[in-house]
Formats: sequence, C-alpha cells, structure tokens
Amino acid sequence: MNKFNLIENASDSLEHALKHMGPIEEKGLGNWKRIIVDLAHVVELLFKEKLRQIHPAFVFTKIDSYPAQGLHTVSSDLACQRLQKIGGIKFTKADLNAIQTAREKRNEIEHFEFSISDREAKALVGQVLLFIFHFSDEHLNLDWKSTHLKENKFAVLYSYTEFYNNYLKAAYKKIEEEELAVIKCTSCHNLTFDIDDQRCLVCSHEEEVLDCKWCKGPYICSSCEYDEMAELCPDCEYKDGYAAAHHEKY
Repeated sequence: MNKFNLIENASDSLEHALKHMGPIEEKGLGNWKRIIVDLAHVVELLFKEKLRQIHPAFVFTKIDSYPAQGLHTVSSDLACQRLQKIGGIKFTKADLNAIQTAREKRNEIEHFEFSISDREAKALVGQVLLFIFHFSDEHLNLDWKSTHLKENKFAVLYSYTEFYNNYLKAAYKKIEEEELAVIKCTSCHNLTFDIDDQRCLVCSHEEEVLDCKWCKGPYICSSCEYDEMAELCPDCEYKDGYAAAHHEKY
C-alpha cells in the first residue's frame, strides 16, 4: 500500500504548487486556484505534524476519544490555536496574517465563488510561501529550501516572496509619508487597505468601504460575519451578538 506521512504529504503538495507557479506572470484563475489550495494544504499539514510531535492526540478534534478509529482531525484554525496554547509557539502578526490568508482563500475556493486578480494572487502566494519555509525550518527542522528549490525553483520562490515584500515595504512607506488612513485588508490581512482609494496597497484587493451605523468607523463589508448585519463593523457586530446572546442592551 502506498502511503504519505504528514510531512511527505505536505512536501508533495508544496512540490505540486511549485510546478504550477513557474515564472511570475499571468497564470489564469485555474492555476492560481490550484496553487493557493496546495499551499493552504501544506500549512495545515505542517501544523498537524507539529501537534503530532507534541502528542498524537492533539491532531484530533476530540482529544479524549483518541486513539479510537475514524476521528476527525483538527482544522487549520484549531491547530493554530492549540500550537499557541499547548505548544507554546508565538506567532508574529505577519505569521497570523499569512495563516488567515491561506485558510480563508482555500475556504473561498472550496465552498463558494472564487475571484482574484493576478497581482493579488502573486502577493498572497508570496506571503504564504514565506510563512511555510519559515515554519518548516524553525519548528520542524525541515531543510525544504535544498529539497524543493533545485535548479531554477529558487528563482521562482524568490520572485514571489520579493514581489510580496517589496509591495509591503512600499505600502508602509506610502502610508507614513502621505499619512493615509488605512484599515485591515480582508484579503492579505495587512493594515494596508486605503480607506479613500478603497484598495489594498499591497495585494490590490478592492472593495467598498462603509461607515458603521453605531461607532461611525470605516469597515469593509466582507470583514463581517453576518450579511444581515452589514451595517455594523466587525467590532460592533460582535458586541451586538454578545449582548443578544446574554439578553443585554448594547
């Protein structure tokens, strides 16, 4: 019987993503879709391997049912939470942004309609790749750069990661110099979404900026959890939901 362990499975998905990437150019929606799904899969599997090293039970949702057969494994989100609370791993803000980007884009692809511009895709791929190579090296002692970046693949990786880094640096510089008002982007999750231009300075994601009817602060509609409450920003939406659940007035 053929079998991949968690690391081999993650490594195979990374290799598949790299094959689809090639030179940094327009690749078409189908290729971007496959690359993003593969990279999100890599992140999830690496998290599960780290949890397995701590204790195999932590890979499964119901820890107290281990080692029963047929148990559901943790989601990427739950795995991330356990790594922080149980594994003592401290993720940076950049790490958490990349994790959230990978998870949300894969969910969008697998469960709903999917659209993305070439620039947005290039930035997101570079963002998640940086995290994958950092996490695999620091927390799993995997020398994936020598394993996966043979021949011209290092140049491919570098082109994507530098594309992302350059836009991120340029965005922060522009924000500071021009004193732009920004909020968190719902695509790359950096604090680089220009309120006036209604566009992210890093990944170029565009979306209408609304004003919250309660706090009057700006927010992006897709950052909210419930469509029927789209007139509220995420913070006010949470407060309203909490108040309703506890029969309180906000």
